[in-house]
Amino acid sequence: PLTSCAPSQYGSTLVKIPAPGTENDDKNPPRIAPKHLFDLALGDDNLFHGDRHRWSAQLTVINLTNKVSLYNFLSTFSGTHYVTPRTLTAQVGFNF
Repeated sequence: PLTSCAPSQYGSTLVKIPAPGTENDDKNPPRIAPKHLFDLALGDDNLFHGDRHRWSAQLTVINLTNKVSLYNFLSTFSGTHYVTPRTLTAQVGFNF
């Protein structure tokens, strides 16, 4: 059987949905709930202070606090996406 939800039951912690009857696609559309996301990158381009050959290293953390969030909500081309979960990347390089 088909059931319906009362308007007071609409909601999400990830999207701000206007109250029933107040949505206007130009002035009051559904919006992504604001979040603060933090990325961090640390590195050095000359680890051993060499003259001819240089070693480099970098560590990058994306979404340091590992928050769940959305972006590109109601985008014409790409749709709704989740923010990448916490990701650690390490990079080592040798320049000659």
